[in-house]
Amino acid sequence: MKIGYARVSSTGQNLEAQIELLKRAGCEKIFQEKKSGTKRTDRTELENALDFVREGDTFLVTRLDRCSRNTLDLYKILELLKSKKVSFKATEQEFDTTTSTGKLMMGLLSVIAEFETDLRAERQAEGIKSALARGVKFGAKRKMTDEQVVEAMELQKKGEMTNQQIADMFGVGRSTLLRYVSEYNKTKQNNIIN
Repeated sequence: MKIGYARVSSTGQNLEAQIELLKRAGCEKIFQEKKSGTKRTDRTELENALDFVREGDTFLVTRLDRCSRNTLDLYKILELLKSKKVSFKATEQEFDTTTSTGKLMMGLLSVIAEFETDLRAERQAEGIKSALARGVKFGAKRKMTDEQVVEAMELQKKGEMTNQQIADMFGVGRSTLLRYVSEYNKTKQNNIIN
């Protein structure tokens, strides 16, 4: 039996092309998920596929990096498949893991996939560092200014309005109002102490 495994890294990506290739290759059952390939942990469908395969089956992916972007994890997966007497194949990459040349090719492709992942992480870290140096603020824009928080606190002290009414007045949720008031008080308290 041919068992397929399709994976993309994020929910915005599409699995259809991989699924179509795996079906064309004759897969009778296809496991699929939208998870990062950098770690084997938390990849439920991969584990389900590895548990499902039996002696004589073929485990198929479209490309090696769909199975794993971590060389050590890939070798562990391949060792598990070998111990279960299950063959491994990538539909879009030709290599024969029964030959030394095939093993070399697979190893090189795996190292390249891991290298690409590391490069992407380094570029992202550099971009964030550069943006922070330019004063870019990350995260959601604040829903209330400090002046609005002070005004809300004054309304709370008067006791004429409920917190929900005050929050509605500023167009925020009650919990958001209370969080901003709490944060403002903590900051004010820390400034007095320092």
